[in-house]
Amino acid sequence: MKVTLRAIATGMGRIADGSGIRLVLLGLLIIAAGGTVAATDATALPPPVKFRTDRILVKPKMQTDLTGLHQSLGTKVRRAFAKIGGLQVVDLPTGADPDSTLRALRQSGLVEYAEPDFIVRALDTIPNDFRYWDGSLWGLHNTGIYGGTPGCDIHAPQAWDIQDTAANVIVADVDTGVRLTHEDLAPNLWTNLAPTIGDVHGINAITGTGDPSDDYGHGTHVAGIFGAVGNNAVGVVGVAWQVQIMACKFIDATGNGSISDAITCLDYARAHGAKIVNASWGGYSFTSSALRDAINSLRDADIILVAACGNDNNDNDANSLFPASYEFDNIIAVAATDRTDARASFSNFGSTTVHLGAPGSPIFSTWNGSDSDYRYLDGTSMAAPFVTGACALIWARYPTLTHHEVISRILSTVDPCPGLAGVTVTGGRLNLAAALAPQTPPSPPLEITWVDDALPDGAQPATEGGDAWTWTANPTPYSGSLVHLSALAAGQHGHSFTKATATLPVYDGDTLFAYVYLDPTTPPREIMISWNDGCWEHRAFWGEDLIPYGEYGTSSRQNMGALPAAGQWIRLQVPAHMLGLEGAQLKGMSFTLVDGQAAWDVAGRRTGPPIGP
Repeated sequence: MKVTLRAIATGMGRIADGSGIRLVLLGLLIIAAGGTVAATDATALPPPVKFRTDRILVKPKMQTDLTGLHQSLGTKVRRAFAKIGGLQVVDLPTGADPDSTLRALRQSGLVEYAEPDFIVRALDTIPNDFRYWDGSLWGLHNTGIYGGTPGCDIHAPQAWDIQDTAANVIVADVDTGVRLTHEDLAPNLWTNLAPTIGDVHGINAITGTGDPSDDYGHGTHVAGIFGAVGNNAVGVVGVAWQVQIMACKFIDATGNGSISDAITCLDYARAHGAKIVNASWGGYSFTSSALRDAINSLRDADIILVAACGNDNNDNDANSLFPASYEFDNIIAVAATDRTDARASFSNFGSTTVHLGAPGSPIFSTWNGSDSDYRYLDGTSMAAPFVTGACALIWARYPTLTHHEVISRILSTVDPCPGLAGVTVTGGRLNLAAALAPQTPPSPPLEITWVDDALPDGAQPATEGGDAWTWTANPTPYSGSLVHLSALAAGQHGHSFTKATATLPVYDGDTLFAYVYLDPTTPPREIMISWNDGCWEHRAFWGEDLIPYGEYGTSSRQNMGALPAAGQWIRLQVPAHMLGLEGAQLKGMSFTLVDGQAAWDVAGRRTGPPIGP
């Protein structure tokens, strides 16, 4: 079988393995298919992914014990993740059919989901044909050599005058591992002061050990871009001269890795203090609720995930690539640019799903062949760690910022690039110097009304349980000219809106509020209000804990206490920091009830702490 793949033309090879063909490309680790592989070009998508036949992923329903179910099926829990809703990695008995087991689990009614353990394949470890062995790091400082354009870089020298180290910031390189003895990386390795499995510098999720040595090369290359030692008179320099590199290996020497092992690395990074995760891998042809939940757990911990957007000249708005295309506000999706600030010919794009560009073709960095090995690679995998290093320096300079505020600095200070205009969210390339510069935010008004007699401009309304948006003109005893009502009175019901173009900015110290009138004849048992900044993981509730969204006690489900007495207008309010919304741009709200009826009126934000009703 012949396989061709355009867009990334250099460094392609064919290697036989158990699934038939493995393609070797440059730059991004992409989820690929097992079995047969169809011919691919710049617009075609990979075929469905392969999955492990000995392991699956299962998430129990809240407060549900699956012990008896596992016993009846002969399945065993390999590991579980408390911070990902009790997600389980489950081993199947020898000879068991994964599809049948998954079907039995889903039909039991005891699980939120059960899914295959998808295989991730690395397609990119052969270095390209560039042989500029002079160590020219144009992505940091472009002087115009080798056909480049001066200034088409991230302006690192100017940035380093502000901040050049991030010694207290831990960055998880979730990838193929790192060469731990490399001359330009060893001094910057994170050190675990309390190792339990020999995990001094990170983990190997494949073997369950603490040895994340790189037997593939890609992870070492990524680490050098964001964190090679600076000012040491050898090799290269990373975006951050000092940073703590946590090596988390889930891709093996053949280029294969499972989602369960990727999740193990993400959970390890969260538990051990990482502030940023670099994810130079992804794929189109899979849907994993488990991976989505794992990334959401990073978000709850205020961790940024920087993701490569893909190397197929693909429109990610139309054909999503994950994890870059997940809607979470802690993800930065990065395209690749070349020496002239053009979008690299292979780089994916997306006007709503790819945030910005960064240098990605060709990039010189550390390699795993020896302690003094360096190579050139192309790819969005190389672009992502430029942004990762930028996040590390920003957090080092401004340690009290939230992930929203760090990302806002990155996205609001790009250099405009014609090649990125209209095909990325910002239309620009990373400008590290501008992102690090002191910024004085405008003084916001004391109180802003966002929802009153109508929804914000551009808002798209939706219903839950058939409870449509119903507007009533000044009904007694309600206040204002218009309010919206809950038309239903039983069960869980509500309404929401998203995608407002008239967004609501939220600043440090702000309070979010909404006015509600509870019907005294049919008062609700619970009210939940959710805010959307690209995802719905910001929720507060009053009354009984009956709506099973999010994780209790986190920003995805905060308990604000009892409901006030019915028959009067009340002001429901919650500090934005409790929901992880400081620095956010709100695009939607959701109002949900359990039983009962209510009328909703003014909603918005206030500068400062909550006020009295």
